[in-house]
Amino acid sequence: MNEGVMATHCILVTVKFFRLISWTLLIPLLFEKVTAQSSICQQLDPSPNLQMFVDALPIPEAIDISTGDKLTLGIYKISQKLHRDLPSTTLYGYGTSQAKASYPGPTLKATRGIVSHVRWENHISDSSHFLPVDTTIHWANPKSGGVPIVSHLHGAEVESASDGHPDTWFTAQGETGSKYVTQDYVYANSQPPTMLWYHDHTVGITRLNVYAGLVGIYFINSPSEKGYNLPISDFEIPLLIQDKQFYANGSLNFPNVGDSPLIHPVWCPEFFGDTILVNGKAWPYLNVQRQLYRFRILNAANARFFILSFNNSKLSFKQIGTDGGYLYKPIVLSTLTVAPAFRVDVLVDFSSLAPGTDVLLMNSGPAPFPSGDPAQSPNGTDIVMKFHVVTADSYATGASSSVPSTFQPDAAIDIKDVAVRRNLTLKEFDDSSGNPIISLLGNHHWIDPVTETPRLGTTEIWSIINLTPDAHPIHVHLIQFHVLNQQSFDATGYLNDSCSLSLEYPNPGSCFTENPRQPNVDQIGWKDTAITWPSNVTRFVIRFSSQDGSSFPFDATAGPGYVWHCHILDHEDNDMMRPYVLL
Repeated sequence: MNEGVMATHCILVTVKFFRLISWTLLIPLLFEKVTAQSSICQQLDPSPNLQMFVDALPIPEAIDISTGDKLTLGIYKISQKLHRDLPSTTLYGYGTSQAKASYPGPTLKATRGIVSHVRWENHISDSSHFLPVDTTIHWANPKSGGVPIVSHLHGAEVESASDGHPDTWFTAQGETGSKYVTQDYVYANSQPPTMLWYHDHTVGITRLNVYAGLVGIYFINSPSEKGYNLPISDFEIPLLIQDKQFYANGSLNFPNVGDSPLIHPVWCPEFFGDTILVNGKAWPYLNVQRQLYRFRILNAANARFFILSFNNSKLSFKQIGTDGGYLYKPIVLSTLTVAPAFRVDVLVDFSSLAPGTDVLLMNSGPAPFPSGDPAQSPNGTDIVMKFHVVTADSYATGASSSVPSTFQPDAAIDIKDVAVRRNLTLKEFDDSSGNPIISLLGNHHWIDPVTETPRLGTTEIWSIINLTPDAHPIHVHLIQFHVLNQQSFDATGYLNDSCSLSLEYPNPGSCFTENPRQPNVDQIGWKDTAITWPSNVTRFVIRFSSQDGSSFPFDATAGPGYVWHCHILDHEDNDMMRPYVLL
């Protein structure tokens, strides 16, 4: 470990220890009270035994926000049935009223080139969160109590005042974060058609608010898409996937005892649930006709990666899009790797299956990713949902759709125009027992001064050096980027200063163990979130302009600025997030 890392590690441990020294007096009591009512990090009591495939897949209500009218979406405390045999669960949900609030929230449908206006309101009157808050990590911490929230439209080209900056939170009691500007957000919808998603982004408790239900889907559509003859209406279906854990009374089970309680009494490095939900139902089923379907898949989990496949060899995925919209041409895949925050646009053709056939959507993603611990993937996490093939009762709109051979050409970013190259590290710091206590980007904390200040309109290469044992899905706000390449290296040698990673690309440096390789198939196309594998350098080519290379239709240099972070929410909440400002 080099001197800089050692110093940071010692400071972290020392400061946290003395700030929490009183915990040494409470530890015996703490473990004495670890009963069925306590939830130890990654040792949660199993959920009740629930029968799979008894609930039909719900389709969230859709709201057209291309009318020019302002939509008001409130955040409410709700109670909702997530499985036929499970008592109602307390959640937070988005909705146009208390009666209509739901998990997931309504699907918002925008039209490219038409500005949308959304007012976000907080109607949670509780004095504190219903999930355990760890006050030892940096968080919103409203002085007057309440539940702070702020909504981020993930993947959007949007002015920073409407981006859901983590410090622009607000409570129902009227308290606001240090960078609060407004609750009236303006979405330009100027980027190519794609699937985005909105979710809470409050500093230090994003993992709690998203787990509690504050997620929803957002489509940017375009009249130009009609020429593709893709499935529409009942044949175009969003699949929002999360994992959760439950108590017998239906309430959410979330860790309230951390893995390093002397330092962080509650915070857990990664949450993994034993129950898979799609669109707010545990292991649902969907009746499908012998037709072509379009599934718009979102991984909205806190930390779980999914590797999706079918248990029927006659079926495959024809991927046509990713985070930033359409691929140039479909890619036929037997498996889909879907990291947290990834969106995957796929076509699936059920026409070869006989009526009455059941097909399971399976998951083989290890947790943590990619090393895996079998205890974090118990029985049930390998199954997502069921498709049941039926005979069509009548012709439905969209049944005559087809698979296009190509879409719009992918406008590549010219790396000859690169203005700046940045080497940015991902580092984990552990306690004396080897338990993670914090992860940092570039060895900086969230509250440290801004270090990334790209110039508007320029192109940069960010080399993300992953020195941790986990894969991290790194998300950059405002823009879509391309993954240039990936390259493995000797992380131990680098940390021991026995070899080097050259700052001058493509001069390899002595730590690299291979030449740069093409990005994995799940990293192809326009991305706003990409996987950075352990002991790898993953290079992002980022052009700080609109996706098509034009200027933004707003002032992207105006405050409060943007952020980049790991989208494992437990990491993001504990300092694996950094601000950046465009000049």
